[in-house]
Amino acid sequence: MNEANQTRVVAVVDDMFFASKIRQAAKQAGVSLDIVKNTRGLLDTLTESTPGLIVIDLNSEKLKPLELVRDIKSSDELKIVPILGYLPHVEEQLKEESITAGCDMVMPRSRFTKELNSILENYGKS
Repeated sequence: MNEANQTRVVAVVDDMFFASKIRQAAKQAGVSLDIVKNTRGLLDTLTESTPGLIVIDLNSEKLKPLELVRDIKSSDELKIVPILGYLPHVEEQLKEESITAGCDMVMPRSRFTKELNSILENYGKS
């Protein structure tokens, strides 16, 4: 992975409110951000330009996040990219399924929101 790609974050989220929050935090952290609202062709795009972090809204039924996590982790080019998933704190079963699918880190939406700036700043320094 080259230096330019290490500060790129891809957020797979269809919630406009969270997309805006993530975009604002990325701007403050000086991190290049791609917001993805449709996963069609996403693996090809990720392989062409490997990000330093993938953030996924695990509660989105539209985006099929568990399937996406499995696909990313089964790709030779992408399996090293850390995946951070967030979900409602009451979704214990989804949390376990996400970890089994390959999420490197799963956190409650409230914690993700609270720590978003520092998460992106840490990846921006990579």
